[in-house]
Amino acid sequence: MAKGLEIKRRIRSIKSMLQVTSAMELISSIKMKKAQDAALKSKTYVFESWRAILRLSRLKENRDNPLLKKAEEGKILLLVITSDRGLAGSYNSEILKKTLLFTKENGLENIDFITMGKKGQDFIRKIGGNIIAQFPLGQAIRFSFTSPIALIGWNGFTEGKYTKFISIHNHFESATRHSTAELQILPINIENISDQEVGPEIEFKYEPNKEELFENIIRQSVRALTYQVILESEAAEHASRMVAMKNATDAADDLKEDFEFTYNQIRQQGITAELSEISAGVNAMN
Repeated sequence: MAKGLEIKRRIRSIKSMLQVTSAMELISSIKMKKAQDAALKSKTYVFESWRAILRLSRLKENRDNPLLKKAEEGKILLLVITSDRGLAGSYNSEILKKTLLFTKENGLENIDFITMGKKGQDFIRKIGGNIIAQFPLGQAIRFSFTSPIALIGWNGFTEGKYTKFISIHNHFESATRHSTAELQILPINIENISDQEVGPEIEFKYEPNKEELFENIIRQSVRALTYQVILESEAAEHASRMVAMKNATDAADDLKEDFEFTYNQIRQQGITAELSEISAGVNAMN
């Protein structure tokens, strides 16, 4: 019977865990929906601003702009976006694998890092990377909050300190699908862009002047794109945690059923043994 009591204790423990994982799944689903809505709202603006840049890049006077030139060899600024907490499936591990591969291909000494999320921050410190800025994720993601990240990348690139500004993040596709992405934010890659993506040619009028306006559009687009990748990363994080908690809930529920089946078997065996003893006692009295 002692074994039955131990199994009963485990069933109670699993039920408590089920309450926790179910609550975390629900919370993550609500957070994911909010982050997904924010990412979708921002995506249209980012896409159209990028198309404007591509249209302007067709003009002869803009083709030699250093913001559009093919990236040269040199120091890289890498934005790595992870989460502050675990329990999110492979969300962090895939980012860290891609980051490690990137450092091997480009040389750790040639990279400066900006981190968002404690997991990435701890990992880069462990491999000896140079973190020049770090940002927490424990607050609502707003455009004004992410602008300093874009500004560090913009200033570093335009001042010649870095030849590339790249992000490694999770690209949100749906509640059950996301993929690890490496995106070059600066310089802007205008190679292999089709006319369909750019849209029809438009005659532009400039005020105050072409150079200043073009640079301002690119700067604003870099801010918007940085904001977008962070929003998508946040949505992917909550989606990963929701799926991980659902899997944990399902596994715990299956385990609970197994223990309940075993407990009922032991209990039935105990009842059968007691009935046998009673029958044996009655027969002995007769």
